[in-house]
Parts: sequence; C-alpha cells; structure tokens
Amino acid sequence: MATLKVPACVPSPAEDAEQLRKAFEGWGTNEALIISILAHRNAEQRRLIQQTYAETYGEDLLKALDKELSSDFEKAVLLDTASF
Repeated sequence: MATLKVPACVPSPAEDAEQLRKAFEGWGTNEALIISILAHRNAEQRRLIQQTYAETYGEDLLKALDKELSSDFEKAVLLDTASF
C-alpha cells in the first residue's frame, strides 16, 4: 500500500483551488497538475480545497473533475478524492 506524502510546506487551499482551476483551462486538462495537488494532500486538506473551490468559482470541485477527466484516470481520481 502506498503512503501519502504531504509536502513540508503545503500551499493554502486557495492556492490549490486556483491551480486546479488552471489545470482545467485551455484545450487540454493538465492531469499532472491535478495529480500533484490531490495525491499529495490528506483528506482534511482536500475537503478544504473543495470548499474553497466552491466558494471561489461557484462550482463543485467533484463535478468539475467529472467534466474534465475521462475513463480510468477519472475513476481513479474520483475514487481517491471520495473522502471529500
């Protein structure tokens, strides 16, 4: 089983929400950026990111992920973030 490694200096939920929004912009989705954020945050941090994203952009983060991601990658991200 993999161990979650949270960075020593974790960005604020607002910074993470902004970076996730940027990952969704443009012609393609920056999947590497999504992974680098969500895979390196614990459940409480992901919950705060989701709350901040909704407050800032007026959209649920899980719904945004669902729109932007496809196939197996989408399933993996949504399953991993189900603890929001």
